Amino acid sequence: MKRVVTEAMRNQFDSTLHMANVLMKVCSDEIWSASYHEVPFWQQVFHYVYFVDFWMREQYDESEWRTKIFDDAYTTDLYEGCFEGLYISREEMLEYLEAIQAKTSRIFDSLDDEKLGCPVYGENPQYTYADVITGQIRHIMYNIGYLNGILRQFGMPESDWYSYNEPEGS
Repeated sequence: MKRVVTEAMRNQFDSTLHMANVLMKVCSDEIWSASYHEVPFWQQVFHYVYFVDFWMREQYDESEWRTKIFDDAYTTDLYEGCFEGLYISREEMLEYLEAIQAKTSRIFDSLDDEKLGCPVYGENPQYTYADVITGQIRHIMYNIGYLNGILRQFGMPESDWYSYNEPEGS
């Protein structure tokens, strides 16, 4: 059972989750709760964290996949525009991300290099484990870049580049 590519993908994915975690920790409460382009900062974070939970599943069937269940009023649609009265604290979002990381760790433990090329459900070759993992890395990093721009605009620290195989500060 070869796991060379699997471990490389795990390390890249975990580096991405590390950067997501740092982003939440460096963000001030004021920025966390404010809206930018009519979308609350916390809602933008919820959007990508939720989709990690959605796409990174132990089983791609009708079984429950959610690590944490929020009220249905919490939409992932960033253009919904109805966020009034809704709020998820940084602490709660960090707990959610931590629970998801425990789930993704189990998922990576169950994969090997051959299984990465297998469809996650059905026979659709566009949704292999490798596609799901790389798609989530791209989605998270896109959102971190956007949110880092907001932090930078206010002179705040941001989630700097992190990679498991580079010395800190590189």
